[in-house]
Amino acid sequence: MQAVTRDSLRAVLDSVFAGPDYRWVERPDPLDFLHRWWLALQDWLVHVHEASPVLFEVVFWTMVTLVALIFVHGGWIIFHTVRSAGTGPDEPARPIAVPVQDAAWHFAEADRLAAGGRHVEAVQAAFRGLLLDLDHGRLLRFHPSKTPGEYLAEQTLSAPQRDRLRQLVRALYGFVFARQPCGAAEYQAWRRLAGGDWHAAAH
Repeated sequence: MQAVTRDSLRAVLDSVFAGPDYRWVERPDPLDFLHRWWLALQDWLVHVHEASPVLFEVVFWTMVTLVALIFVHGGWIIFHTVRSAGTGPDEPARPIAVPVQDAAWHFAEADRLAAGGRHVEAVQAAFRGLLLDLDHGRLLRFHPSKTPGEYLAEQTLSAPQRDRLRQLVRALYGFVFARQPCGAAEYQAWRRLAGGDWHAAAH
């Protein structure tokens, strides 16, 4: 009976201690390496302090300065983040002042470019001036995103002047894309063709 009792007690104790609450297994800490590094740093600082107090002072104040700079930088980022978040979507954006040049400015710019030997760019500037002139006379609607060819389909010129505009656009494309020769003579000929009055088609 005593043997049975001891075996029964051992079996009960074994079953109890086999539960998960009694599994005393040390769980690995994912941040344990930081603790080890911190202890190693402390040991190193102690060693430096004992070996060379002057070097320890230099290292110590360097570390303090770095920590202070980190906090200042973090505060600067937080300040600008909060400041930019304060500009809500309901607040109107400040308009950017963009200078608006008229046709006369573009014609003068074209002559300046031609005087510098940049005749292809001069033709482009003169064409921009011509478009602004035609837009002012309500013969077409100027928009910077339009291609020169698009203006041929939208203008309201008479038939002869429509052909004149087509010649100007064809010459412009030849100078810019086909690499046709464009010197002082070609530029002056283009300007003479673009000059003069432009009229709408008769209704």
